[in-house]
Amino acid sequence: MNKQFIESCLQKATYVRKPNTKTSYIWDSGFTFLPKTLSIFKGCNNVKCALKGRNLQPVEAQFKGVFTKKEESYLKQFYPFHVSTQIWEIENYPMFIGYGSIGITGENGRITNESDTGDLIILYSKDFRWDEIEIYYFKGMLPHLQEIAEVVSSII
Repeated sequence: MNKQFIESCLQKATYVRKPNTKTSYIWDSGFTFLPKTLSIFKGCNNVKCALKGRNLQPVEAQFKGVFTKKEESYLKQFYPFHVSTQIWEIENYPMFIGYGSIGITGENGRITNESDTGDLIILYSKDFRWDEIEIYYFKGMLPHLQEIAEVVSSII
């Protein structure tokens, strides 16, 4: 997969932390198919997840959002319209917060392995407080994490 192809697939959005909150972020610019408001929990001590499968690797954060009735997105398929992922460390790329694979609510109303989209997100913040977070989105490209991380690291 070449750099030009990866750059053509790249979609970016910026979320800024709401004033007087620790984990609540609101959309600021870029693509609009994620919920307008997201919760991003920093640090492994604040994240609850089963320690099995891919969660055996270090969890850096957790990413959650819920679509409102008015919001439209191809990710908004089944009630209660949640999106979620753990954010894991990207080995050899410490400049990133980490990566995740978007899970959406399935027919049963829960996020499961079957409702994982395989869409790759890479989170980046210029500051250690995460006041502003850039989300790089690659539809269906989770298997190409290392190649994509290399390209994104060269353009941030």
